[in-house]
Amino acid sequence: MLRAGLALLTLVGLAHAQSKRYPAAPVDKDQEKADKSALWESATNPNQLPYRNLIAQAKQSIEMRSAPGLADAVAVLGDAIKLMPREAEAYRWRGEAHFWLNHWADCAADLKQAAQLARRAETDKKSATELQLRLGNCQARGGKLAEAERTLAEAAAAGTSTGEVLMRLGEVRIAMGKLDEAIAALTAALEVPDVQQAQTRFLLASAYDRARRPAEAVAEVRSAVRYDGQLTLLDNPSLPFLGAGEKSYLLGLGWSAKEPPRAEYALIYFRQYLKEAPDSQWRKRAEEHLRELAGSKLPESIDRVAGGAALDLDATTALVRKGMPAMRACLAKLPTTVIDVRVTRSGPRSPTPPAVSPARGGYMYRPRAPMVPPDGATIKVDKNADAFSRAEADAAVRCIEPLIGKLGLPAVKEKDQYWQIAFRVVGS
Repeated sequence: MLRAGLALLTLVGLAHAQSKRYPAAPVDKDQEKADKSALWESATNPNQLPYRNLIAQAKQSIEMRSAPGLADAVAVLGDAIKLMPREAEAYRWRGEAHFWLNHWADCAADLKQAAQLARRAETDKKSATELQLRLGNCQARGGKLAEAERTLAEAAAAGTSTGEVLMRLGEVRIAMGKLDEAIAALTAALEVPDVQQAQTRFLLASAYDRARRPAEAVAEVRSAVRYDGQLTLLDNPSLPFLGAGEKSYLLGLGWSAKEPPRAEYALIYFRQYLKEAPDSQWRKRAEEHLRELAGSKLPESIDRVAGGAALDLDATTALVRKGMPAMRACLAKLPTTVIDVRVTRSGPRSPTPPAVSPARGGYMYRPRAPMVPPDGATIKVDKNADAFSRAEADAAVRCIEPLIGKLGLPAVKEKDQYWQIAFRVVGS
């Protein structure tokens, strides 16, 4: 017994020494607090844990951005809302899923509910502003312009406004016909460092244009194209524009005002706008643009795209203009399509150099002859503002082909030289 007691004391002493040598890991107070909070919530509300799990599951589906995944997220978040209908988070994420599905009315309904519940929970201002921006965008695209204006104006006045909030507020006001207020919001947006410059300036240009301030509209388009030279953001906007045909109107305005202008592109987009928005409040303004463009001498210019042969561009442009009415008639059935024409003319070729045999060695080589492309023309669809018939487009190309030879374009006289020009054809 004595030996056993001594052994036990020895073990205790060793354990005590080891505990001093290797102290226990420090307690993570935040984690301990979170664990206690989760435990308390689970005890007081057994729906809390399954609610969080459902939201986590839905978030993963939303991040994938696939239509089936987004639809699954909507269903899962519906189950979460049934568990805790007075919590904002599930409404907010379901609104996000509806947003990516372009379900604007459902998005607006969910985000409005989320905003009301979040306001009671006193969320931070930045988060509240982001929520209002999303809500305003969904309300606007769901046709609730007055509600969208109120939502975005509140966000703009909250003290944490972003450039995008002001830009979207200006966009909504254009759709409402409040041009002076739209100009004020968009001008203010340009003073915010994080604003999307190109899209804001294109929208501001459209507000100036509709307010009959054409010089300012042209100036804003030319500022916008410094950031987006090919009008890509108008062709592929991050959100659908507000109002029927609005994308076509903006593209028509952009191509007519950029430097150098592209009257052919502007024509097809304003024509398409009148087709898409026959009852628009801006119809008269679009018709004015079409009348102005109808008086343009087409092509306004031709582009020299390759070759070093001498070419008088002004004289060549005059020859193309002379033959343009016949070429435009080929596109009578395709009023919203532009055809691209590229013509190549080359000069006489130098004789093929004779083969050369080196003094030593068993091979022969021939000096490289100058690379000069053959005469000819390529004709293809360049841009279209609407779906077009491939058969009619092919017929238009076949109609234009023989007319190229009748233009009387100048010959190239220099040996081993050529030029290539490009111009566009649009229907009358």
